Amino acid sequence: MVMVDQLPTVIWSDRASGRESCLRRVSCVYREKGQPGLRPGYGKALEHRLSLLEDNMGQIGHTVQEVLRHIRSQVPENHNVPTDGNSVAAVTEPMESHQEEAVPEISGSHAEGAATDMQVPATSGTEGDDRIWQHSQQIPDSASFNSTPAQAVMQQIPLFSFTDVNRLGGDLPPEDVLRELVDLFFELVYPWAPLFYKPTFVSNMFAPENRLLLHGIVVVAFRFWKKPDPLPEVREAYVKASRDQVLLKTIDTCTLISTQSLVLLAIDAIGQGQGPRTWNIMTMLTTAAKQLSLARSPAAVGVETNTPLVRNEDPDEGLDLSCIETQEKRRLFWVIYSLDRLSSVSHGQYGGTDTKGIRLPYPDSEDDWGQTVPVEWFQPMGQSRPSHTPQCSPWHHYVDALALLDRSNQLLIQPLDYSLRAYCQEWQSSFRRFDITISTWFENLPPAVRDPPESFDPMWVIVRSTFYLINIRMYTVAAFPSTTSPYLLPSSSARARCRQAIKDVATLSSSLQSHELDQLGPMFAFVVWVAARSLIIIWTNGYENTSGSTPVDLEPLMSTLRQLSTRWQCARKYSDLIQLILDTRNDPGGPTGLEIFNDTRRTAYGLYNRLGRLIGHGNAEFDFFDVPTIPLLDVGDFAGTWNGHFGSELDGDWL
Repeated sequence: MVMVDQLPTVIWSDRASGRESCLRRVSCVYREKGQPGLRPGYGKALEHRLSLLEDNMGQIGHTVQEVLRHIRSQVPENHNVPTDGNSVAAVTEPMESHQEEAVPEISGSHAEGAATDMQVPATSGTEGDDRIWQHSQQIPDSASFNSTPAQAVMQQIPLFSFTDVNRLGGDLPPEDVLRELVDLFFELVYPWAPLFYKPTFVSNMFAPENRLLLHGIVVVAFRFWKKPDPLPEVREAYVKASRDQVLLKTIDTCTLISTQSLVLLAIDAIGQGQGPRTWNIMTMLTTAAKQLSLARSPAAVGVETNTPLVRNEDPDEGLDLSCIETQEKRRLFWVIYSLDRLSSVSHGQYGGTDTKGIRLPYPDSEDDWGQTVPVEWFQPMGQSRPSHTPQCSPWHHYVDALALLDRSNQLLIQPLDYSLRAYCQEWQSSFRRFDITISTWFENLPPAVRDPPESFDPMWVIVRSTFYLINIRMYTVAAFPSTTSPYLLPSSSARARCRQAIKDVATLSSSLQSHELDQLGPMFAFVVWVAARSLIIIWTNGYENTSGSTPVDLEPLMSTLRQLSTRWQCARKYSDLIQLILDTRNDPGGPTGLEIFNDTRRTAYGLYNRLGRLIGHGNAEFDFFDVPTIPLLDVGDFAGTWNGHFGSELDGDWL
């Protein structure tokens, strides 16, 4: 409304025109419009909404109390099950050591704010507040409760999840379970994958930056869990959730901690068996190692030489690390190197890490953690100077053995034209030179590494088994080439040496107890598999015995695979393939796959693809040529049929 106030009139005249004019000065004031009050029916609508909200809050509080009483009476121990997706899982812990979750009383102001936003008010108060929900009015019957929005929320959360939430996060097990898993890791996985410095790791294991490492330890260590609680399905849910967390986090980040977590995930993938999952994770892992320049030690002083002009890493990065951090970084690379060599050999592929590009000292022994000691630099050809070997740890020699394993793998997977004499002779010469190299390396090992130790040493077993693995793979291909050729005859001396190496693996396996096998990773399972398969090739070709009975060394090898299969799924796959051949060898009515099994071109992954459908399906029909395999030797255009039995007239002593 406009109010007009009249002011005195001013009269003025226009002398030019002779007219007089008057101007009335007025002032316009706009006053504020008054509020009319609530619209008809609005007050009742608001009152109804407030009443409905109070009903829902009261019903939720009543349901929570019922669930807590149910848990107290029926769940005496900890059970924490991660929920699907990214939602926070709950932790069930003893009720004596925890207080009930505090929930504020619904007051008028709270209800008014809630009515405005239509949201449940958050919990308020300091930690340890013992207040519980207060019912603002009588709770309606169950029929009315089922029709409220609270019911939709309650149906999405399991009853056992209404307990104190683990401070570490719902996707991780409770703290006491995590501590036991860390102990299992250092007891059973650390001997052959020594990634961390235990005192430092244990003291900081619950730090926020180490959360991803805990996920990796959950994935690796839960396979060794022997207690009945948590239940198997609960443990599997934890493992699956942790696998997903490590994969999601390592996709977008590339740090030392994320790479360490990815190493733990790669151990789990290799333990499950060869296949695309292992390929992908190992590709991520080797790429991260290159991105972080783990294979090169930073220069302490001076200007670097022989360095690329364009690179991603900071040349000064890593110079301010402590001795423990430097050693952890170095060990991280050597564990990646060992996993890469195992993966490449089992898949019949070249390794993802170039041995010639490594500029890094050997890993220090356990006694040298955190100390400044003289370093010995890695020799790319796997031949360290013998003057240093008496002071070296078994892991030092294991790195050398892996370098030799890589050289043997490159020799076996290189393309070879059987139709040309010169190519075959050149390959035979390379084979003989490497055979001398591996024998010389083993003879130059110090007695502490070459001779059996007084007590069980997991790293000694792995070094020795890696040496046997190189021999068996090399001699099997030389004794049973996949293609007949007048220029590359089977070697009888190679067959004899292969049989001796198999016997050594069987003796080593039979000397190990079950708890000792738990301290050996999937690498040892692969060694036992290669020995058992080569023994079957020798046996089924008539060189083992005349009676036709199973070779005596096959039973300890199979027994070892069965024991390892309780921890590593790849061992179960290996034993299933061997058992398939044993069960169907004398069955004339169905395909046995013996010729495919004895083909030395095929890797374990290729065999499982070809013969996997027969396992557990009797004599089901399948096409042997529907899945491509990775050849161990490329036969080129001279691919004749494989001769399943070599007589003495075809034996050659070229080795």
